[in-house]
Amino acid sequence: QDFKHLRALCLSQGLLFEDDTFPADASSIGPSLLPADELRQIEWKRPTEFLRNPYLIMDGVSRFDIIQGEIGDCWMLAALGSLTMQKRFLENVLPKDQGFQSNYAGIFHFRFWQFGEWVDVVIDDRLPFLNGSYLSVHPRTSNEFWPSLLEKAYAKLWGSYQNLHGGYISDALVDFTGGVQVQFSLKDPPPDLEDILKAAGRSQCLVGCSTSGRMRNTVLRNGIVQGHAYTVTGAVKIRYKNNWEHIIRVWNPWGQGEWKGPWSDGSPEWDYVEPELKEELYRNKNDGEFWMSCGNFQKQFSWLCICNSTP
Repeated sequence: QDFKHLRALCLSQGLLFEDDTFPADASSIGPSLLPADELRQIEWKRPTEFLRNPYLIMDGVSRFDIIQGEIGDCWMLAALGSLTMQKRFLENVLPKDQGFQSNYAGIFHFRFWQFGEWVDVVIDDRLPFLNGSYLSVHPRTSNEFWPSLLEKAYAKLWGSYQNLHGGYISDALVDFTGGVQVQFSLKDPPPDLEDILKAAGRSQCLVGCSTSGRMRNTVLRNGIVQGHAYTVTGAVKIRYKNNWEHIIRVWNPWGQGEWKGPWSDGSPEWDYVEPELKEELYRNKNDGEFWMSCGNFQKQFSWLCICNSTP
């Protein structure tokens, strides 16, 4: 599908695009994501139908724009959270030649890497709702729609929303970059794990991690979710009580739900950090992002995945 041609055609005819290759019906959801009675209740709505002034992007693109919906695609959203931090990759996936403000015709497009080439995926902007709530990822700001529309394009690429329900963060990282990914088992971690993470940060890599567990989405008492993917958003070595401590920052694509142990939001460890450094690193917000020690990171997570355009 040619995005520019289709949009021009819709604009000339005064019509909103309807994508018959990924229709607004149960086939695009998938047969077993929901019980049959709920599948029948799905409503498809364009942002312009329930909001006066929707935007594709407001005040830039951030991981904090994302709140995971009912679909178990944390693996894709964790990769997307990392993508938002690396603008050179992001601009390729999320083209700037579209929006709700000018030349709006209900049509959008996104690019993903598949089998050695960039594929342009065209969608309409009808989004699935169940009982008035988003079935898909929903934006933290009520009138910003890049996360929901990008997720829809990715679901189309994979065949249905159901096909996003469970997957590997490594696949999504490659689909968003066309890059090379390497995985490390944290049950048998490399001895220089801290150095690897700092080098990944310096090289502007995309970094994700995941927990194991057959009981997916089970929240442990320490706040970590089992069978879940997260984004690694930072790694630093800081002075703490006359020693050095390696700490790692992690983000949960649920948009909430955080680690409750040492170095978490509100933990006493932060009282011993120099005020300037604390101001730079510490945010006590329920936004899904938290710090933890490198030791606890290795204990709580099973896999670390690093991806960049070159090895």
